[in-house]
Amino acid sequence: MSLDPAIGSHRETDGGPSTSSGPPQGASGPSRAESRGGGELLLGYGRWGADGDDFGAAEIWGKTSHDGGRTWGEDRVLVPNEGKLTTFEVAFLRLQSGEILLAYCVKDSNEDCSICLRKSLDEGQTWTPRIKYQMPPEYAGYTAINNDRLAQLKSGRVLLPAYDGWVRGRPILSFVLYSDDNGQTWRKSADVDIRDIAPQDKFGADEPAAVELRDRRVMMIIRTGLGIIAKSYSTDGGESWSRPEPIAGLVAPNAPASIERLPQTGDLLLIWNDNTAARDPLNCAISRDEGETWENIRVLDRGGSLCYTSITPLGDRVLLTHYAPGGLKLQSVPYRWFYEKE
Repeated sequence: MSLDPAIGSHRETDGGPSTSSGPPQGASGPSRAESRGGGELLLGYGRWGADGDDFGAAEIWGKTSHDGGRTWGEDRVLVPNEGKLTTFEVAFLRLQSGEILLAYCVKDSNEDCSICLRKSLDEGQTWTPRIKYQMPPEYAGYTAINNDRLAQLKSGRVLLPAYDGWVRGRPILSFVLYSDDNGQTWRKSADVDIRDIAPQDKFGADEPAAVELRDRRVMMIIRTGLGIIAKSYSTDGGESWSRPEPIAGLVAPNAPASIERLPQTGDLLLIWNDNTAARDPLNCAISRDEGETWENIRVLDRGGSLCYTSITPLGDRVLLTHYAPGGLKLQSVPYRWFYEKE
């Protein structure tokens, strides 16, 4: 039986994630499952101690489901803490080759964060030695990803949206790392700089995500401190990017958004916070025109800081995770729910 990786959550404090099924009264969303049909599911997440501090000790943990995410087995360590501070922000991808690619961050100080990668050739039982991506020396050195950010284009190229900055007085720049050999070697794209549209901005372009469009362009969505989600386009597989622009008709706090194509309909699903002031509520919307417009905004969850989502289409349902007060929340939602009216 094959193992289908679930893309990991931002954070979980001591204690297991809550799980539920059925239409969401307060639905949930950070980890993601990529199913190839009938396989087991692997969920991964960053697990902190009781304090849950971003710079506290953390490891990457996981658990397996044999029934499509309805129930989960025992938690286990997937990657122990490899940093002087923290190991976190896990992402998995089932490659077209059948291998499982794992990306995560290792933090050695408050100003030193790196992206690391591994692969599994035996369905997640063991992992190859890590590859640590070396950023060019002119960058700030705090280089990271958000959870659930790996993607593979139809061409076979693997994209890992990432960012650098936030420390040493540097605004954050977004970009992608890309690989044409299934993750063995990586190159860096051109940067996306939010100061191109907001010259006085001090925060930057943070925690990007990317999705391939039907015309083979790639759309990047970007966290900002401007009350918007920004977007940028690539026509060369992620190597260069257009000037950023706001996603029309949507507002957002300073928090990441997640995007995924629903295989059931071919439409795009966006999950974010429809609020400029807080990460509450957690919302979803559908785009039928490749991200030009968004419709059917619904509430997935309310109450507290709701963020770091992931999206996994699975049969006639979508597995969602997000970080919420108390830890990781996971729910399985019928895809048709996203098209129903509130």
